Amino acid sequence: MLTAREVARMLHVSERTVSNWRYRGEGPDFVRISKTCVRYRLSDVRRWMAEREVR
Repeated sequence: MLTAREVARMLHVSERTVSNWRYRGEGPDFVRISKTCVRYRLSDVRRWMAEREVR
């Protein structure tokens, strides 16, 4: 499970961008562990990236 910070680093974007994506439902699927704890599965992040690949 990855933190928002780790996902941001992986995608070369800010944590704020990842947070905004989550709020708008535009980013990778995530797991809400608690009200303040969100994690991302590596497989979900990779799938989300693959879905946006332009050929």
